[in-house]
Amino acid sequence: MTLPPPVVYDPDKHKPILHQITQIHADCVLQDGMLANFLPDKKGRMDHDKLLNYWLNRSAQVESGSRDIILQFTDASETELAGVVSLDMPESESDPFRGLVEKLLVSPRFRKQGVARRVMAKLEEVARGKGRWGLALSTTIGSGAEMMYPKLGYTTYGVIPDYGIHPHTGELMDEMFFYKDLRKQDKNQSTIA
Repeated sequence: MTLPPPVVYDPDKHKPILHQITQIHADCVLQDGMLANFLPDKKGRMDHDKLLNYWLNRSAQVESGSRDIILQFTDASETELAGVVSLDMPESESDPFRGLVEKLLVSPRFRKQGVARRVMAKLEEVARGKGRWGLALSTTIGSGAEMMYPKLGYTTYGVIPDYGIHPHTGELMDEMFFYKDLRKQDKNQSTIA
C-alpha cells in the first residue's frame, strides 16, 4: 500500500475523524497493552466517550496553538486513518524550544508499513517550523516502541520504575524516557549536503 504524505490536523476539517483516533487509541490499549492514560473496565472494554473527550480536548489545544496532531491517512481522500501522533508545546518562557511527543498510535491494521516513522518525521518537521527543537517522549519498557525510537535518533535518558498500570495484568510497568535535539540532526544533514 502506498500511503499519502502525513498531514497536520485541522480542527475545521478533521474533527469528524476524532472517532477514528478514539478507536485506534482503544485498540492500542486493548490489543497491545499500551499505557495510554486509560484502562479498560472489568469486562475489558474501553470507555469511548472518555477517549473522545480526551481527543476533543486535544483538538481544542490545536485551536489554541499549544498542540499539533499529525495524521496518517490510508489514501488521499482522508477517510480512513492509519496512525496519529501529537506534539504538545507547553507555554514556557524558560524553555520555549521544547516539545513533548505524545500518543504515537498506529492502527493494528496498518502496522509494519512505516506509519510510525512517517508521522514522526512529519512531527519533527512541524516542530522545527515552530522552533521546538528539543523533543522528549516516553514509552513502556518491553514495548516495540522502545526499540524504534533509537532508530529514529532518540537518546535514552532514564527509566522510572513502576510508572503505570498495565491494562491487561494490572502490574506496574517501567517507563523509559528519550530525547532528541533536532538542531544536531539538522547540523549533520547540512554537513552531508
